[in-house]
Amino acid sequence: PITIYSGYGVSKLNQSGVKVFTVSKELLEVGREYIKTDTEMQIPIYNLERTICDLIRSRKKIEIQDFKTALKTYIQRNDKDLNRLMEYAKLFHVDQLVRGYLEVML
Repeated sequence: PITIYSGYGVSKLNQSGVKVFTVSKELLEVGREYIKTDTEMQIPIYNLERTICDLIRSRKKIEIQDFKTALKTYIQRNDKDLNRLMEYAKLFHVDQLVRGYLEVML
């Protein structure tokens, strides 16, 4: 899956079978980090908290088991940042949902 800004033409990407998520341009950079490949190439990725917010925003489009597994795995990680998760959740208007899931799982 890829994330692009709203308004960008996605019909060809959808037709090719790529799972596309859209956000406003202002939110596109939220949680973006870079990893370096073996060949020293910088590849943009989203951090854990942004990924969890994206999953919650798109929860009706993914398998429930995949959704549950991702949340459980995140909760069990030592490097999770719940403050950052809630900060991002507010930006993406899923803070009530995130809070509900966290209350059940923690």
